[in-house]
Amino acid sequence: MPTRHQRDWIDFLSGFVRTNVARLADMSHAAGKEAMMFLGDQWIGTEPYKDGFDELGLDAVVGSVGDGTTLRMISDITGVKYTEGRFLPYFFPDTFYEGNDPSIEAWDNWRKARRAILRSPVDRMGYGGYLSLAAKFPKFVDAVEHIADEFRDIHERTDGRGAKGELNVAILNSWGKMRSWMAFTVAHALPNKQTYSYYGILEALSGMRVNVRFISFDDVIDRGVDTDIDVIINAGHFNTSFTGGDVWKRPKLPAALRAWVRAGGAFVGVGEPSSIDWQGRFFQLADVLGIDEERYQTLSVDKYFPAVTSRHFITADVPEGATVDFGEPVLNTYPIDEDVTVLRADGGQVQLAVNEYGEGRGVYVSGLPYSASNARLLERVLFYASHRERGYATFSSTNPECEVAHYPSAGWYCVVNNTAAPQSTDVVLPDVGVEHFDIEANGMVWPRGDMNRSIRWASAYRGRSMRLPVWCAMSSILTSSRSSLPRR
Repeated sequence: MPTRHQRDWIDFLSGFVRTNVARLADMSHAAGKEAMMFLGDQWIGTEPYKDGFDELGLDAVVGSVGDGTTLRMISDITGVKYTEGRFLPYFFPDTFYEGNDPSIEAWDNWRKARRAILRSPVDRMGYGGYLSLAAKFPKFVDAVEHIADEFRDIHERTDGRGAKGELNVAILNSWGKMRSWMAFTVAHALPNKQTYSYYGILEALSGMRVNVRFISFDDVIDRGVDTDIDVIINAGHFNTSFTGGDVWKRPKLPAALRAWVRAGGAFVGVGEPSSIDWQGRFFQLADVLGIDEERYQTLSVDKYFPAVTSRHFITADVPEGATVDFGEPVLNTYPIDEDVTVLRADGGQVQLAVNEYGEGRGVYVSGLPYSASNARLLERVLFYASHRERGYATFSSTNPECEVAHYPSAGWYCVVNNTAAPQSTDVVLPDVGVEHFDIEANGMVWPRGDMNRSIRWASAYRGRSMRLPVWCAMSSILTSSRSSLPRR
């Protein structure tokens, strides 16, 4: 839990580092150069989402892209002229050696990043390392050519704008906006046993058809819940900055959230949300979620375990008899009464449940590592919790391995295959009906919004020559979507 002293240290350190960053930016500008910050495994002192970052005079932020979450960590930064993603693999001997195929990692990295780019695009893309190594692998060079042209095509079709979001989703933790897309992160998308069950939520959201923001407990205590928020998610382990700890003892926080949900809001708790041993409860919003965790204080009290509901809107895409990967188990969770709808309960505890709370709804999930099927499950959770089930099918893919991004102002929508194998899917269109798509491996389809024609990207760009200028800070291949980029 971040203490007042720790927060004061962050403010002090940021002031010191930012003063020097501003000096370096001024020196760069005086020399007729741009000032670009590399957002690496750490960003100590700079804090690109902390108030005042736009005053440093930086022209750009570039960072390494490990997946959709790290892409959004870069692309959502404001106050600079442009953002850039450095894609994988780096042109280093650990990947570019005889017998290896670097194009496999290139395509995997691109598929993860692309679904996030469709929602919030970086302005430029590039690769880093030794060009002499990459030149020895023509299959990899061909993959980069295709990826770079596809990146340009996305920008040309959408004018560099993100797809339409159907819901406004807020991640609630101690940090709020200051650590946007940084919760549960360990060294750029590397797995961690204690966090992967929650990190999957961010990865799913990074390419989902929702608008995402990050809010703090203090935001809710001081100002309540913003009126345009549809769903709030609180996720993580007990007594961490993600779930809040003692902050739940402040009456204004649970009171504000209860009132908001009761009036029609949606609260999704993952893992041990709102957790602190206090006033006879562990989950302080157990009444909203319908679920609490036994802390060995009420073992003599009867527990209610309603029969599991096998057919439900949330689990409609889970094949019959299939298991759901909820990640690391959260032990001893139980329904607080017989009115809770339990959707999954294996091993004596609840993994998935929904609860009506006044005009709103609460949903409990024990954990959700990233996968296409889990991303679909989370999407259905969000639409159900916010009472938006009726609009769910429109511009949605029937195949969880494919996703749809809608650009109404540009007159396009995109159906993207997030796998290395061919996929087929149907998409429901408003006032038109169902459109079927067969999409090649790694492929994208761009139908016009007026449905008069459908263009497959691969055929539109087949045979195009590589147009990539070389940038030599690290012998990187870069591609820019625009010749002149205004400050974001």
